[in-house]
Amino acid sequence: MKVFIVYAHPEPKSFNGAMKDRALLAFERAGHEVKISDLYEMKFKCTIDGDDFPARANPVQLQIPFEQEEAYHSGSTAADILAEQQKLIWADLILFQFPLWLYSQPAILKGWMERVFSSGFAHEVSARSDARRWFEKGGLRGRRALLSFTCAGAATAYEPTGRHGDINRILWPIHNALRYAGLDILPPFIAYSVLRGGDAARLEILDRFEAAMKNIEIAAPLGFHGLADYDDAHQLREGVVPMTAGQWRGSL
Repeated sequence: MKVFIVYAHPEPKSFNGAMKDRALLAFERAGHEVKISDLYEMKFKCTIDGDDFPARANPVQLQIPFEQEEAYHSGSTAADILAEQQKLIWADLILFQFPLWLYSQPAILKGWMERVFSSGFAHEVSARSDARRWFEKGGLRGRRALLSFTCAGAATAYEPTGRHGDINRILWPIHNALRYAGLDILPPFIAYSVLRGGDAARLEILDRFEAAMKNIEIAAPLGFHGLADYDDAHQLREGVVPMTAGQWRGSL
């Protein structure tokens, strides 16, 4: 198996750093090939702007999806983006390792996703083709993705009635963005209470994480509604029972 680890933490001695190292060890012991993008070490540019498109198709107005598609189809994608896209194409599994900050991924990782999962490459819904490439038809279909991240808070705080709310609802935008590119999404590995849990608890988390990575090839992906489950108004069809944190019937 070919594994691409996208790592986002500025401190190599952090617990996220320890998890990245433990994952690498587990994968290499199992005979898997591994590539790592350490986004902070790379000083990865995390903002989309006109510099991404030196040969603008529309010099009058910057329309990001249009310019991304034109760059992809013309072979003029920025070099740093192209390098990451080639790692995605190479990989069977993409592991994202990061801390959950303010209920989402660090800005550098969000920016990586915005630039690398570009229109034309990961998905495409323009008028260029009648066959839309999105969700299960996305550009990265056939590959799997896993979110592995740390939380300062306790697991109980991320339950549906907890202070922070249901972790599945918090993760929905990230998971759906990955699914939009065609990826199969594995259940996340979440390290709770990493700041206050103590050394013994942190070592136990690392051991559980290594065990999970050893068995990752047989892990079953999360369920997502297929495109056929939606009507022309992009609503779940009558009779389709919502299966994800992102859809429900009724009001809160």
